[in-house]
Amino acid sequence: MTKENNHGPYEFLGNMVVSLMNVDPSVSISFLETEIHVSRRDVCAMRQGKDLHLYQYVRVMNCIMDEIHLEILLNVLLKELKTVLTAHCDLVIGTVFLTGLMETVSRQSGWW
Repeated sequence: MTKENNHGPYEFLGNMVVSLMNVDPSVSISFLETEIHVSRRDVCAMRQGKDLHLYQYVRVMNCIMDEIHLEILLNVLLKELKTVLTAHCDLVIGTVFLTGLMETVSRQSGWW
């Protein structure tokens, strides 16, 4: 008998929170408690992909992204999410660190 993998609707957001927190060791549960006054219980629940208000996930991810200086191209992400949902496949998200010439090119082309 095989075990089916039932992904909850918040699992993706929980994985994003975990990944973002792993980028910088200074982004801890204590940091989030101090910065945006979110409870330790809620942060732990988010890391597990529990069913919380979507607004809480957005607040935490925005705080972390500000701290680690990360921007998400939401229009590109939305387009890819629509494609993935209609094709019933997985979405892989990566980060690209822009420095020097790449940063200049990306700003000029409107990516930044």
